Amino acid sequence: TTLLSKLRPEAIGTDQTRRIEPISAFAKAPKRFREQAIARFVETELMHWHDFFDSVESNPLTPEQRLAIVVDEDATLVLAGAGSGKTSVITAKAAYLMKAGIRKPEEILLLAFARGAAQEISARIEERCGAPVEVKTFHALAYHIIGVVDGSKPALAPHATDDVAFLALIRKILKDLVGAQPAVYRATIDWFAQFFVVPQSPWDFKTRHAYYTYIEKQDLRTLQGERVKSYEELLIANWLYEKGIAYAYEPLYELPLKGTGRRIYTPDFRLTDSGIYIEHFGVRRKRMSDGTEHLMTAPYIDRDAYLADMEWKRGVHATHGTVLIETFSYDRQEGRLLQALEEKLAPHVTYNPRRPETIFNRLIEL
Repeated sequence: TTLLSKLRPEAIGTDQTRRIEPISAFAKAPKRFREQAIARFVETELMHWHDFFDSVESNPLTPEQRLAIVVDEDATLVLAGAGSGKTSVITAKAAYLMKAGIRKPEEILLLAFARGAAQEISARIEERCGAPVEVKTFHALAYHIIGVVDGSKPALAPHATDDVAFLALIRKILKDLVGAQPAVYRATIDWFAQFFVVPQSPWDFKTRHAYYTYIEKQDLRTLQGERVKSYEELLIANWLYEKGIAYAYEPLYELPLKGTGRRIYTPDFRLTDSGIYIEHFGVRRKRMSDGTEHLMTAPYIDRDAYLADMEWKRGVHATHGTVLIETFSYDRQEGRLLQALEEKLAPHVTYNPRRPETIFNRLIEL
């Protein structure tokens, strides 16, 4: 770049300046020239090997598969889902490299996760190319390297070949981490407690049937073991369990309610030691232009009937002198559901948090 900047047309002449112009242009934008050269290379290779890509596998390769094969970078990342033909790409890539003279068979190493996949790829490549290519699992490669470096291969640990022993080892590692590191404990408990749950709210559904189909499929189970009717109830129940607050889910209201014309009343939660009830109301709030607050329900719920039911429940507790703690869907929407619950319960309960190991063992049981 320094040299080019010093060359003046009046000093070297018009012809020499014209000959140097491509070099100057490349020096100013090498990345663009490189990309253009790659594009030309890829286009030429795709055309030259068109018939090979049509026949190397039982079905012609797709344009995306062909591109993954002819791109010749030091590293190429291919994102592909299950059943999209990753094995076909690996097989065809190895065959292409050998047939094109880019690599010799002994210069190629293929890695697979499973032994069966490694054996399948090896057989397919030899069948299509007539030459064997080394295909190993990651473990086999590591084992081989240790043997070359140390002169002998160590005995495999029991958990390397025994799935039951492997699971027991992972469980022990996690349990030790949970007991020793609070941050790991929190992350582990949260992850396992919600791993099988796809968190969706009633507002994500347009019909009652669609929502209850989701609930049925999710099988929302709390750490205590009962099945709940919403993801937000799951969060509340698990929080109560972790805090050591004994509760019953949807118990019968403790006092008889006669002459109401309603079905039996089963509040969402009752704290068994204090007798406090918790109702989680599925409403969100919207601030109107005049500053007032408007409560909204899910699309498939009759808003007026739901709000009337909320008032009826409040009236029951007020009439009979039972304590009702209320939480709302807008609490979770605003990122403070459990914080709001803790603040409201603080005057009424004593927390006795369960030990991390206890919760982790419970998760294992579940």
